[in-house]
Amino acid sequence: MALQFWLTVAPILLLLSFGPGPNNFTAMYNGIRVGAPAAVIAVIGRNVAFTILMVVSALGLGAVIVSSSFWFNVVKWLGVVYLLYVGVKTWMAAKQNLSSMEEEGVIVQRSHFSRMRQEFMVAISNPKAVLIFTAIFPQLLDLNEPVAIQFTIIGATFLATEFIAAFFYAIGGRQLRRIIRSPKGLANLNRGMGGIFVAASAFLATATRG
Repeated sequence: MALQFWLTVAPILLLLSFGPGPNNFTAMYNGIRVGAPAAVIAVIGRNVAFTILMVVSALGLGAVIVSSSFWFNVVKWLGVVYLLYVGVKTWMAAKQNLSSMEEEGVIVQRSHFSRMRQEFMVAISNPKAVLIFTAIFPQLLDLNEPVAIQFTIIGATFLATEFIAAFFYAIGGRQLRRIIRSPKGLANLNRGMGGIFVAASAFLATATRG
């Protein structure tokens, strides 16, 4: 892939990564709770999921999921249920105080692996990611060059932009941490984030193959 062509594609991928969605909201929330570095490390889980989906798309199986009502709906409703679960769980934790959570070690005890697993589950259960890799990625390819190499470069670039986007979302979340030290502040945050996840699950429920 020519450098000039890559410089044209990279901003598009960065824009896709910066789009608001469940994974970026997860990064923001983790940034508030445990800091930006830990939130960015958790993106490894997200990128593992995206790598799997990209490989599936590259092998042509993504087209099967997109064209099959059954398999598309299986993936879609798994995502809906998981996002709804995360939203309700976050809302139910609204009365917890951030200081008491830290003192009890609730935040510290949550491992990098658990956050990576959360990012993975949110990413792997979103059929819209499959649509991105099967519908948008092919449009970025130069058919006059080897397709496999281009897809690999585009995929690697996209994974890198996911880390960048998550970092900025996490930094933004970290700045909010200073204003949610009170029970009321944290309650409002958890309810807001819970509402976002529930709304995301509702939006995902409307996803179609069209």
